[in-house]
Amino acid sequence: MKDVLVIYKSRYGAAERYAKWIAEALGCQALPVKEAKSAVLAEYRMLIFGGGLYMGRINGVAALTRRFQELKDKTLFVFTAGLTEPGDDGYYTFLYTRNFTEKMRRRIHFFAFPGAVDGQRLSRFHRWVMGAVMKDRAQKDPANAQAYLSMQMDFVQRRYIEPLVEKAQGILDEWETKKQRQEEIRRQAQENGGKAACEDGEKG
Repeated sequence: MKDVLVIYKSRYGAAERYAKWIAEALGCQALPVKEAKSAVLAEYRMLIFGGGLYMGRINGVAALTRRFQELKDKTLFVFTAGLTEPGDDGYYTFLYTRNFTEKMRRRIHFFAFPGAVDGQRLSRFHRWVMGAVMKDRAQKDPANAQAYLSMQMDFVQRRYIEPLVEKAQGILDEWETKKQRQEEIRRQAQENGGKAACEDGEKG
């Protein structure tokens, strides 16, 4: 079984950028969620999913939640890319409970990253939804009002993935250490078995 795979659903690019950075840092592959069939996911011990935030929903996370029973024994990570401040604990508590059952929440390592918005790439519906939010933010942050009103913001930075990568790498390192110990035990057992066979032959 392989160790780790990153999968993502990215409508406007922020989640995809994070996913590819995480995959690069961990030395693994990043796949769009549409390519992550059940047979592919079954090959990995750790799955890291990323998706954008839209009206309190994590884009594409059903790829995990609808398969949770078959994935429950895997190590699962979820990250989001959105415009709500990652430090807004109240919102992300709401988001976490809205998207995952209590049983899922006990199994998932959750991380929130700042996202991006490009008004020219938004669908008409998303522009309408974002309009009121951006007007409110422009009033609260006059220095960046033009960026909010034009919906041209990009808060995506590689440094935000560091806590997730550190956590995931720590788990991978533990697995590797355990694997090496098991291999050493098998090697010693084989050596001891060979010595015992030689001793028996000498006695004979």
